[in-house]
Amino acid sequence: MMLSQGFSLLCHLLLCGMCLGTGWLAQSGDTCSDLLPQYTWAEELSLSLFPSYSLAQGLSRDSDICLRLLVEFANNSAALSSCLVTNARPVRLCQHCYTEYVQLQTTMQSIETPMQNGTVSCDTSLLQSDRVQVVVILNDFFEQTWEESKCLQCLQNQSQSLLNTTCEFMDMFLSLQTCFKLNMKEPIVVTQQGNYSSVCRNCSKNYRELNDLYSKLEKEKALCIDLEDAMNSTRILWSKTFNCTVPCTDTVPVIAVSAFILFLPVIFYLSSYLHSEQKKRKLIFPSRIKSHANAVNIQHKCN
Repeated sequence: MMLSQGFSLLCHLLLCGMCLGTGWLAQSGDTCSDLLPQYTWAEELSLSLFPSYSLAQGLSRDSDICLRLLVEFANNSAALSSCLVTNARPVRLCQHCYTEYVQLQTTMQSIETPMQNGTVSCDTSLLQSDRVQVVVILNDFFEQTWEESKCLQCLQNQSQSLLNTTCEFMDMFLSLQTCFKLNMKEPIVVTQQGNYSSVCRNCSKNYRELNDLYSKLEKEKALCIDLEDAMNSTRILWSKTFNCTVPCTDTVPVIAVSAFILFLPVIFYLSSYLHSEQKKRKLIFPSRIKSHANAVNIQHKCN
């Protein structure tokens, strides 16, 4: 009985397709707007032939929900893609795109969650119904980009807001950039070392504080691509563009320890040489006295 019904539906489907095809060929150019509803109806009818995709009485209601989620995912994907590209240089992905990323993940969770009292799962119809799986590929791309950017290390409250340390670092970074710009407006004075004296002198404190905070966040694993890119660009400006150097307070101890280690082999070989010479003298001197005494005793015996 079920087989005959399925065969009957299949025949109706083929006949409808032939009629629709004839109608499409008969119509002139601009009929694209009418094709989508007809194609959707044909697809739903074809899916109803298979028990695993059977939509039964809830066909229209459930398919409308899945279609709405699909459109929502498309809009979220477009918004996130635009945000990622816009904030690619300088890199500010985690700070400016976390809202779009959370919205995309929320939509994806809705697609994967079975509907209550529903007859179809959007996970099946949207994620597993074709070989290409465009929705899955797009979602995997966004998740991989987010993971490689380490954005979770700069966010809190389930990616709903930025960490306080992230905001603090960016405030210090902007303050240092402002210092650079203000001192670049002054007449450029290049010192004998080849650096910009006003920038190196007036911005050194801000640079040290930013560098110290970066080292602290690095130890705490609280760095994302935004902070890493900001610090890298700052160090390039400081060392290569402005040619500024921060004097190291540990220079003297480092030089002293290095010199001591360097002279250790010399001290070792010198002490070994002196010790061996003294030992030779002590060994040779008593042996000569003993041999002379034996010679005297032998001479007395002979006499």
